[in-house]
Amino acid sequence: MDRKIQDKSWLYFFLRGCVDIMFKAAYRKVEFWGKELIPQDGAVIFAPNHVNTLMDPLAVLVIDRQAKVFVARADIFKNPIILKFLTFLKMLPIHRKRDGIQSLSKNEEINDIVVDVLQDEIPFCIMPEGTHRTMHSLLPLVKGIFRIALQANDSFGAKKPVYIVPVGVEYGHFFRYRSSMLVQVGEAINVTQFVQEHPELTIPQQINALRETLSNRMKGLILQINDDSYYEATLSLAQLYEKEQLRRLRLHNNALLNRLTAARETVKCVESALVSHPKKTKQLLEMAEGFYHQRKALGIGIESALKSNIRLMLIVKFLLLILGLPYFLFSLVATAPVTLLSRFLCSKFQDGAFHNTVRFLVSFLLLPILLLLGSIIIPITLSWVWGIVFVLLFIPSFFFLYDYLRIWRRFISDIKWLIHRNLYNQFKNIKIFTTRLIT
Repeated sequence: MDRKIQDKSWLYFFLRGCVDIMFKAAYRKVEFWGKELIPQDGAVIFAPNHVNTLMDPLAVLVIDRQAKVFVARADIFKNPIILKFLTFLKMLPIHRKRDGIQSLSKNEEINDIVVDVLQDEIPFCIMPEGTHRTMHSLLPLVKGIFRIALQANDSFGAKKPVYIVPVGVEYGHFFRYRSSMLVQVGEAINVTQFVQEHPELTIPQQINALRETLSNRMKGLILQINDDSYYEATLSLAQLYEKEQLRRLRLHNNALLNRLTAARETVKCVESALVSHPKKTKQLLEMAEGFYHQRKALGIGIESALKSNIRLMLIVKFLLLILGLPYFLFSLVATAPVTLLSRFLCSKFQDGAFHNTVRFLVSFLLLPILLLLGSIIIPITLSWVWGIVFVLLFIPSFFFLYDYLRIWRRFISDIKWLIHRNLYNQFKNIKIFTTRLIT
């Protein structure tokens, strides 16, 4: 096995700790569920859904403290500096058809390295969808993950089992920094046991059977909206009917997992109603889609529509904005290099799925530098007391900046919601129609 992949240097584990802290700080709320389902007696291949570029594999990385090996698309390894950096992070290049048919042969060498990694019981992570899509739906799975699992099983399955572990990653918002993140580990697929129990299947048949099993288990860990033609409308209904569904299921709304469960139940009810009452359900979906587009056009967040005491919350938010303004201004100035560079780099990516990855990487690299410079310059120019004050104020400043802007955004959204009462009436009609149809 490649020594660079096997390396357990102090520098890796130090930086790994920094990654864990910075990654979790990138979200206001993070929940991990099902970690006890990760097998401890064999080779583990993690299979998460892919909606948010680098943030998805990082979500798998921080599930526990164990080092993991990942793959990424081969074209980003062309730069020698990036190559060294990604190798240090235990990432391997994988070639796709779009890179050229001839380049696919290079994957055989990578697969051999991965098998060696798995034999040493170092967990491996690969995105089985093959590409990312920022939607609540799973793409068809590609064959690469199953070829690796079967090759590993052929190599050492007689000594230790090979597992594919499904992982579901859900975000409160795909594109906003300091949103929420829910990570669920599902029931592992024992590939070794599967092969032993189905000796009659050919390799293509084994791949298809494993693919179907993994797809179903991954869909059970995320919000799966099957019909793209009614995607926005169905998602809107799941959001609008969340509180009622939580009450109906007797779940508390403070857990991200419960909110996902409620949304999944609403989607299930809508899809069932489309079969049993297609005309009425399509009418409801058209109402929901119209509401969704009007709300988006006016810049009104879904949270404003769901608040029952919106006027009181407006007062609370106004006071928070006033009280937090001095520290916001400090944060704005102190972290300006990070914010400006992030905005500049994000403007180069039309795909918003890359934006949080950019913000994470820029903050991970620049915030420590700014902190170090400030902790040196301020004590020299002023005093050590001011240096300590600066350090204490600076550490949470970048994250506070986004939280403050979030409150400001919701404050404006609440005002707009109170002004546009026609939307409120639509909202009430949709809730009544939904209750009658799916309960």
